[in-house]
Amino acid sequence: MKRTTVSERALVLAPRGRDAAIAAAMLGEARLESAVCASLGDLVAELDRGAALVVITEEAIATADLSPLTGWLAGQEQWSDLPFILLTSRGGGLERNPAAARYLDLLGNITFLERPFHPTTLISIVRSAVRARRRQYEARARLIALQESEARYRTLFENIEVGFCIIEMLFDEAGHAVDYRFIEANPAFAAQAGFDPAGRRMREIVPDHESSWFEFYGRVAATGEPGRVEQGSATLGRWWDVHAFRVGRATERRVAVLFNDITARRDAEIRLQTLNETLEAQVAARSAERDRLWNLSQDMLARADFSGMMSAVSPAWTRVLGWSAEELLSRGYASFMHPEDEGATLAAIVAMAQSGEPTRFENRIATKDGGWKPIEWTVAPEPDGENFIAVGRDLTHAKAREAELEAAQVALRQSQKMEAMGSLTGGVAHDFNNLLTPIIGSLDMLHRKGLGSEREKRLIDGALQSAERARMLVQRLLAFARRQPLQAMAVDVSQLVAGMLDLIGSTLGPAIDLAVDAPAGLPLARADANQLEMALLNLAVNARDAMPGGGELHVEVRRESVRDRRPGLPRGHYVRLSVRDTGTGMDEPTLARAIEPFFSTKGIGKGTGLGLSMVHGLAAQLGGALTIESDVGRGTAVSLWLPVSHDPLPVEHRPRAGEVGDEPHGTALLVDDEDLVRMSTAHMLSDMGFDVVEAASGESALSMLAAGLDPQLLVTDHLMPGITGAQLVEAVRADRPSLKALIVSGYAEAEGIDPAIPRLTKPFRRDELAATLAALTTGAEAGGAH
Repeated sequence: MKRTTVSERALVLAPRGRDAAIAAAMLGEARLESAVCASLGDLVAELDRGAALVVITEEAIATADLSPLTGWLAGQEQWSDLPFILLTSRGGGLERNPAAARYLDLLGNITFLERPFHPTTLISIVRSAVRARRRQYEARARLIALQESEARYRTLFENIEVGFCIIEMLFDEAGHAVDYRFIEANPAFAAQAGFDPAGRRMREIVPDHESSWFEFYGRVAATGEPGRVEQGSATLGRWWDVHAFRVGRATERRVAVLFNDITARRDAEIRLQTLNETLEAQVAARSAERDRLWNLSQDMLARADFSGMMSAVSPAWTRVLGWSAEELLSRGYASFMHPEDEGATLAAIVAMAQSGEPTRFENRIATKDGGWKPIEWTVAPEPDGENFIAVGRDLTHAKAREAELEAAQVALRQSQKMEAMGSLTGGVAHDFNNLLTPIIGSLDMLHRKGLGSEREKRLIDGALQSAERARMLVQRLLAFARRQPLQAMAVDVSQLVAGMLDLIGSTLGPAIDLAVDAPAGLPLARADANQLEMALLNLAVNARDAMPGGGELHVEVRRESVRDRRPGLPRGHYVRLSVRDTGTGMDEPTLARAIEPFFSTKGIGKGTGLGLSMVHGLAAQLGGALTIESDVGRGTAVSLWLPVSHDPLPVEHRPRAGEVGDEPHGTALLVDDEDLVRMSTAHMLSDMGFDVVEAASGESALSMLAAGLDPQLLVTDHLMPGITGAQLVEAVRADRPSLKALIVSGYAEAEGIDPAIPRLTKPFRRDELAATLAALTTGAEAGGAH
């Protein structure tokens, strides 16, 4: 079981209705990885595969056997404290939710989120939990590093030939060190000291031990300043080179001591009565120290002269660049520089020689395998005036990190810009829907009744066609803003493409050859068939316009699996619908703006600039992605990635527009706060044979019902001042469960609407309203894709 798997995904357990799918969709739209669990057992299994947090509903654990989950939590490693986000209906306080204490005891690291909640609240809490989980992963890494460091320390402790021990100082009431106790000692210490300390006090071993040892160790323990001294013991007859430093907290008064037995050397010094050997030992130690620095430094060290040759290079040159010392010393150092950097580098060296001061610069140095590495140099002249010392640091990783940061910042700015444009576009489109509803409805009624002269009829037809074009434009705006109401279901993409071949062929014209590769037997995709057809037609039109002189258009459907995370394309299985042309292609600046709304290269009056924007918004709203590849002069390939659906193909039901006849159908209660929208809809209902009673608000409608109104149909707008349409339907059905109800809504109004309640999207025509009511009457599902 992999309890330490590092992962940033959120596991979702919400067994009621579509809660899990909605939560996963919210997280996906925020680009947070998630996985939906069907049961508590699946959740525990997924935890072993790695998770950053768990989003769980209260009803999923209220009566379940939580022992597998609590067992898993109890088995977490010491660094891990898995975060839980519990979606409740009564909050997380004990005064409102008595079960909160039980959940706290069972789950530990838990955040309560009361429903209903705004998606932004959930996303904020989830991101906070992911950041907390990252800190746990960092703690895990530090813990592993600490354990490895301790293992290295223990190996060194046991095997070095230098004596080493840790002692605890003992002081009297006056603060004087009077003894010390051995906490730990390595084998080399016992061999050099001639006794095994084994947790004993020094006074127990040597009662007349010299007080100078206690004073030296006591000073180190009290001040925290390390000390080094040569100490001898007349009692033991030995001399040591002692290096002592405090370890642990100051209150613990513990000192680590390194002993190097120098008895032989001290004996020689006493016999020869000279300090020369001591001086030679110090010089040797410093030379060894210098040599260690030279050999172990990660920076490239060199000694060079002003004539252009190096006389010494450190081993780091070979590690960084691959050249051997012989190759480096046999050629002038200018021959290793990038030609573009040679002049500036030599000028900096000459300036350093003239000023006598160190200087710093960057250049590119050749590697043995034929590449170049950016190096930061610090050079300083030697006192002889003929040589200088150079220290070079490899900037490869630093440059890469700078490039990654810059790319991330560009992507963030682009994402923020597109999000802002989407919000603005969606809001404008919603307002246009409200404006278009009475326009289209009224023109449709005039058209159906055939009023006016032939010229007036043509004017009405033209106005209606323009209104329909405006509705299509609004749909594209909503698709870009990802606020288009979708009927996402299982779709056979190959079958859909086959059904559109005649339409695509007629759209392309005779100058463009159409090739289709859409094999049968591919997995079903999760999509809205109507919107997907519109997207495919848009791509075909764009391809046609990119091939004014003719060419080839290739439509391909394939199954694809994404195993590595890609920008905007999570791991998973997809059906990829690709449209590839042999047209003019796009350069980099054009490609970077291709999906922006209203951006077009077709010229004024030749395009809205919303085709690719709409397709991009549709793909994102369905949980997929849009990718574009293009070469100037060679063509463009646009791929629509749709998630694989595991649902069966739906049984199609298309109610006929005439199913609601002209006979009276009883009383219809119409509720809408927009006077023009309400007037247009009332005319449609009256034309279908209903007796229409109008109300400007939900509260007014409830008052009419309380006064005795008994309608057979309720048609209501959703977002209104006071109670919403969904709340009105819920309140009315509490007393009249059999009352048929229809909600008329805009792009952003699907939130809070029970999916079981039929919904019609503004703007709509009389036939569309009639078809929806026919489906409502026959018990079929009325969709919101109108």
